[in-house]
Amino acid sequence: MSVRKVISALFAAVGFAAHAASADLPPPEPVSHAAMVKASIEKYIIPHVDALKVSAAQLPAAVNAVCTTGSPAASKALQDQFDKVVLAYAGVDFLRFGPMLEQGRREQISFWPDPRGFVGRQLRLLLLSKDDKIAEPGALGKQSAAVQGLPALETLMHDQDAPLGPGETARYRCVVARAIAANIVRLTTEVADGWEKPGGWADKLLNPGPSNDTYKSASESAVEIVKALIVGVSLTSDLQVKPQVDPKVKLAPPYQKSGLQKPYYAASVGSLHQLYDTLSLETWLPPDRLWMKDWVSGTWRTLESSDGYGGSADHAKREDPATPRELFDRMNGLRNMIANRLSVAAKLTVGFNELDGD
Repeated sequence: MSVRKVISALFAAVGFAAHAASADLPPPEPVSHAAMVKASIEKYIIPHVDALKVSAAQLPAAVNAVCTTGSPAASKALQDQFDKVVLAYAGVDFLRFGPMLEQGRREQISFWPDPRGFVGRQLRLLLLSKDDKIAEPGALGKQSAAVQGLPALETLMHDQDAPLGPGETARYRCVVARAIAANIVRLTTEVADGWEKPGGWADKLLNPGPSNDTYKSASESAVEIVKALIVGVSLTSDLQVKPQVDPKVKLAPPYQKSGLQKPYYAASVGSLHQLYDTLSLETWLPPDRLWMKDWVSGTWRTLESSDGYGGSADHAKREDPATPRELFDRMNGLRNMIANRLSVAAKLTVGFNELDGD
């Protein structure tokens, strides 16, 4: 027997023993809806929007270094920082309510998917204008969302025919790149402030009631966050995995120019798993429904063992990588499990009809 099989057998035996030992323990008390909301905000939402804000704050200096020196080291530093921002964004992309929804910030930060190529077309028009007023504070925010955020900056970073750098030929491209970087800082700061300021969205969710214009009960607040989780599973399934399964769906992978499609998948799935665990929906399951915990655990293991594109993740917990078809089916099953079983057990009404338009 190989070393890998011996280790696998050992872990399986330990897991079985632990499961048997826990079978005699009383079930945990259901986590209240208010506690779900509090944990989600404090342990997931605020840390993730802050991580996005902090990583984005470094973009302007990185862009400026490339435009000033054009050195390979500066270009690599910009790419590294860009990668950090994109992967941080993957952790908040599915929070499509509140600050991300207001004023269309989500599309402005990340105009993806882009099946009609708006980013490229709108960016070309902007570059042809050569209007230096685009560098003025707030000017880019009046332009198309397609040229305001990460995909537009990525396009400029990876244009081999006209690379960013010093010199007259790249001058206006650097004007635009600097404006985009500053705009991303503005948008991510607004998202974080929208959550954290007094009377902001964290306060709205944490203090439901008759005087709250959005949430009248802790259950409504909890539904909002659970719905975001379901939306996230749907987005990952339909936008990242389905194009590999259905040839009719023509969508380029996210941030492919930077080679981030696999890391973006991993960041998406890892973030969703973290929020799922934070919500503690499983504490509401009755004894005859505890099998759902094992099914969900196995599904997360499958999703996280894949690189999202038919291969294995570096930290895979299963030897055979899931096919895109299996990933797609598993994600649809997980979406259904959360929306129609776990949420129902937790006395939360979250139907698929509530996802219309997301």
